[in-house]
Amino acid sequence: MVRYGGGRNSKMSEIEALETLDEFHDDSYGAYLEYVALKDQCVGEPSILYLNEKHEFFSEYDYYAKTDGLDVKITTDETKIC
Repeated sequence: MVRYGGGRNSKMSEIEALETLDEFHDDSYGAYLEYVALKDQCVGEPSILYLNEKHEFFSEYDYYAKTDGLDVKITTDETKIC
């Protein structure tokens, strides 16, 4: 249990804390781990993400690549980073 006050004039309440991260399911974090693994496979400095238009995590990969300063090319081929 974790006590949370919420604000200056609010009552204290208790919320359940997660025992382990195994209890926490977050698709975007899983997508990020997959993206990083794909990026680590790149030989040299990555500059382009070739992103399959039907990729399960299309929007997440697009966001991560743009955040990393990579060009994003939409393709019908395999998703890869070069």
